[in-house]
Amino acid sequence: MDKSLKIILYIIVGVLCLNVFFMVFGNSNVKSIRKDLEHAKQSADAALNELKVSKEKLDSIRNDIVVFKAYINSIQKTVALDDAEKRLKEEKNTGRAKEIKNSILVLRETLKYDSLPPIDELPVKKTN
Repeated sequence: MDKSLKIILYIIVGVLCLNVFFMVFGNSNVKSIRKDLEHAKQSADAALNELKVSKEKLDSIRNDIVVFKAYINSIQKTVALDDAEKRLKEEKNTGRAKEIKNSILVLRETLKYDSLPPIDELPVKKTN
């Protein structure tokens, strides 16, 4: 039994030596891996924060675009209404001008037979 006890003791000492070896050299690798993981976590957290900030900026820009689009639509509608009013006024003015010209023609016809002196005609200035 003495021999088997020695073998068991050598095995236990060998396991202890291996354990000490792995503790000394294995911990440095584990510590290095742990540091790398912590650094990666910090980088991921920083990237996540940057993404949140970028998303907030994009949402703000998107809201500004919606407001600007509504503003542009309002301006377009106002311009369309003003254009329609201007065309309507121009049509009315054109109709009035035709009526006035017709009235002038009728009055000229009646003046032909009248004994008044001739009337000088002034050219009509066209306004834009």
